[in-house]
Amino acid sequence: MKGKALNLILFALALLEALYFLGGLHLAGLFPLIGADFRALYAAAQAARAYGFAAIYDPARTFPFQQALCRMADPQAPCVFIPMVFLPAFVLPILPFTFLPPAVAFALGSGMSFLLIFLALRPFLRPFPPPERRRLLAMMGMSYPVFTNLLWGQINAWLLLSVARFQIHREARADLRSGLWLGGLLLKPQMLILLLPGLAIAGQWAALAGFGISAGFVLALSLALSGPEGLWGWWGWISGFARPHPALAPAVVGAETMMNWRGLGVWLQGTLPAWILWPGIAAAMILTAIPALIAWRKAGKEEAGEDDRRMLATWTATFAVSWHAHPHTAMILMPSLLRAIQRGILPRGLWLSWGLIPAALPFLVILLDALRVPMPEGGVVSFLAGRTFLVLHLAMYGWAIRPLLSTRRQR
Repeated sequence: MKGKALNLILFALALLEALYFLGGLHLAGLFPLIGADFRALYAAAQAARAYGFAAIYDPARTFPFQQALCRMADPQAPCVFIPMVFLPAFVLPILPFTFLPPAVAFALGSGMSFLLIFLALRPFLRPFPPPERRRLLAMMGMSYPVFTNLLWGQINAWLLLSVARFQIHREARADLRSGLWLGGLLLKPQMLILLLPGLAIAGQWAALAGFGISAGFVLALSLALSGPEGLWGWWGWISGFARPHPALAPAVVGAETMMNWRGLGVWLQGTLPAWILWPGIAAAMILTAIPALIAWRKAGKEEAGEDDRRMLATWTATFAVSWHAHPHTAMILMPSLLRAIQRGILPRGLWLSWGLIPAALPFLVILLDALRVPMPEGGVVSFLAGRTFLVLHLAMYGWAIRPLLSTRRQR
């Protein structure tokens, strides 16, 4: 795809995404659907101010605040409870936002997310010529993960910044500093499921020590804010995303829309006996994880290009293996993706597919609906995005990991 054609596609995508966002605000208002995840965060901060940080995990304390936010759109607006699953330390910076009107707080939070995304990606965009740099920034900024972060009010920009700074310091061989940034991933600790074992296999103890320092700080601050009761409540919700919780609606977890093997398993339920399906899903998870971990055995002892492959393989495998991985979390792949583009690790068609195909899904579904094509009710876009990203990430994983394993055999 040539530059002018890509520019035209990106312009059309920007226009469609703006119309989609504004249309959602017009039809549903702010917080019942648009900004729903920010609603949960804002309400948790309100509960922390009113009752203390231990209350942010108590539905009886937080849900009334969420309902009040939903009623801003319409007194009869539906309001599905969304639990707080972040550690208290990550809710603390949201407290100042509660002194602002909720709509202003959402707008400010969205603006800060875009700023963090730009700051995170800037070092990875710098090696490209200016025209290509602008196109890549536009494609990343309008990708499905970034768009849905804005749409739902997610705070994955902090995850992206943490991953970006980890990788920048890693490239500079500043292992302790790189590890310090990994503490930021405790926002969604499942993203560390392969990286931490990989660092241990590679014997990169300074990076692990850095993680231990920052993780210890985050946990100590969380304990000081909420006490043991709060941390126990946090763990209850985290484990509730793997086991049914009485106050947690299945649609909030959205397992069938995830970009992982679990999401595929949930989708296939009923088509295969459970005794075949879930052992098969477990085997797929194990077979995905093992090559990624093997690739860490020689980490730090080869050229930078191989480490870029390793990071790309680690993140794409993590998305597939993690028990909870929605497409909006795929933002953290963007630094590795840009390095892979720079070094020619991935085919152009593959990374263009990652940036453009999922982003086009909302508008494809609208078109099909207008043409009266029969479709399931509710969650079609999220479901299709989950399946699409699983396929794309597995393709990227295979492309990145194979040279690492073949190099290992040659040695």
